[in-house]
Amino acid sequence: MKKTLLATIALSALILSGCGAATSNNTAAPTTSPTQTTNQAANSTSGSTSNSSQSADSSTPIAALKTQEMDLTILPGGRLGPDGKMHDTYAQTDLNVIQGVPVKMTIYNYDSGEHSFSSAGLGLNVQAKVSPKKGVPGITTFTFTPTKTGDFKWQCVDKCDGGMTSYSMTHDGYMMGTVHVLPQSTNKQYIDLTIKDGLKYAAADGKLHDSYSPADFTVQEGIPVVLTVTNFDTGEHSLFSPGLGISQVWKGASKEGVPTVSTYTFTPTKTGSFTWQCTISCDGGMQSYSMTHQGYMMGTINVVG
Repeated sequence: MKKTLLATIALSALILSGCGAATSNNTAAPTTSPTQTTNQAANSTSGSTSNSSQSADSSTPIAALKTQEMDLTILPGGRLGPDGKMHDTYAQTDLNVIQGVPVKMTIYNYDSGEHSFSSAGLGLNVQAKVSPKKGVPGITTFTFTPTKTGDFKWQCVDKCDGGMTSYSMTHDGYMMGTVHVLPQSTNKQYIDLTIKDGLKYAAADGKLHDSYSPADFTVQEGIPVVLTVTNFDTGEHSLFSPGLGISQVWKGASKEGVPTVSTYTFTPTKTGSFTWQCTISCDGGMQSYSMTHQGYMMGTINVVG
């Protein structure tokens, strides 16, 4: 689908009507957070770009991380392999958590088939709930606390993508990957989001719509947030939250099944619930369902103390 950045006047009108007042320039450098960095990086299955960075304010005291959130999305036939075929995949496979800090993990499974998240090194073997209907994810939430640093392999141990010897079951970046448990001195929080066109079902009109997965997430005040966005849509999308001083554009996938992975770092300086939205016309236009409804191309960032 063709997507273009809107003019400032159109942007302001939309945000005033849907999400409250906004800054006049959605590409301006954020002014609310003292530490913000943007980097659009490649991995073995994604495109690569880069943006400029802002220097961190070293005088800002760093709090201790109390809990951490991990959000994973399973896409059936979502990633292109070197064999030219589309394979089942977790959207995020290279993961970061902090040692000794409880992790709340949520898996959004858009596949009607069974999958798991299993890691002997971390003592995990969790079965993800299946999707009850196309566009409606099965949601599984559990907690664990990593007790030692290091790199721990994980994989799906359910037969999928053509069987246990299929491509996605035997290759990193699909149904297997690595959890990096970092020392507490790192003191960062890592959030992973997925964008997919026609991903999520809406009962209101019975159609599939462009969506973030998930649209809502929680972070802690005063600790740098490393936000990684994996965009499977060939069109650009953005995340704009004037309350947190965030205005970022994520480049589109180079082609179907080859997502672009973008990383952006910011430090929330106040608690509260902050609305964000995509400000790039998509899913049929600025007045489309996903552009005007929570849980699709708009959501909430909850900042806790």
